[in-house]
Amino acid sequence: MVLTRKDALKQIAQASKGEERQELLKDDSFRSLVLSSGANVTLYCGAPHNAQTAKDSLSNVYIGLIQRKNKKGKLDGLGALGGLAERTSEDEFESLSSLEKSNLIEQKDDIILDGTYPILTKDINIIRKNNVLREMREELDDLGIKDITINPDKLELISMPNVKDDNYMVNIWDGQGECYAITPFCHIYEDTSGLIDEISRRALEKDGGEAVCYKKIPLFEALSAYGNKGHSSCSLEDGRDAEKDYRYPHEYLAAWGLAAKLFEYKSQRMIALAQEVQTSSPHPISFMRIARATGQNMSDIAEIMHLDDKTLQQMEQSMANIYAAKHLSHAFTHDDR
Repeated sequence: MVLTRKDALKQIAQASKGEERQELLKDDSFRSLVLSSGANVTLYCGAPHNAQTAKDSLSNVYIGLIQRKNKKGKLDGLGALGGLAERTSEDEFESLSSLEKSNLIEQKDDIILDGTYPILTKDINIIRKNNVLREMREELDDLGIKDITINPDKLELISMPNVKDDNYMVNIWDGQGECYAITPFCHIYEDTSGLIDEISRRALEKDGGEAVCYKKIPLFEALSAYGNKGHSSCSLEDGRDAEKDYRYPHEYLAAWGLAAKLFEYKSQRMIALAQEVQTSSPHPISFMRIARATGQNMSDIAEIMHLDDKTLQQMEQSMANIYAAKHLSHAFTHDDR
């Protein structure tokens, strides 16, 4: 019997949330039945300069992040501009008139013009760029901005070959309505014309909208913006701080990919950066945790940052040692009181 998407969704809905659903999605052929994509872009400005510390070297580098809220009006974490792809099935596309197809260009990420004729494309390199442009347009409109866009040809993909964003399907979905396993495509975009400042200045929260504001954040600060727990009054479902933490681990990982690019993928600079980020962070930073959250392994994370496995392991161990020493020191101080 050949499984359909409807069959696969039924199996997932009937499975218990967590490990049972995760086990189903480990089968790539099964996951492909419920698969879609998403795309995002992190705008950044500035460049590193020579300095004694990694933090000082990145002192002129900033990124833009959107602050979102959920349907209940509560903060829902930081993130890059982006979201899920809008796709069209072949049956749906064939049922449309030529005019209807044309009207869906820029609304559906997989409908494009071939000369003067609308066609349905499966080229992910086209879909991911259209996805970014449409989501950026929609989210900026949510903040009252209608006249800002970017050049899609200048989008730089942070390659994450094995990344997955299945958390909603695995841990949250109640079995009703549409749901997808997601392969996300993360991009960076160099802002050389003051876009981050302009969006931050002009952004206004709209009643009923998803976006709250757009923040200009030092890249160094963003590198510790995942794992900050213990803020029950303002927290994501896993207890992380919804005002300070990235909503999605792959978008957080893209910030580290940007840092690696700016530091020219040099091992010693990245080790020093990891140590300084952990020293400045009150909570533990762990690439192993990010790997688990995104369905990857440590070799995948190293590949994203163009580092060898040994360098990434050294970064991970250094951060663990620094956090443990800080925690131990805090415990001794507390006992002395």
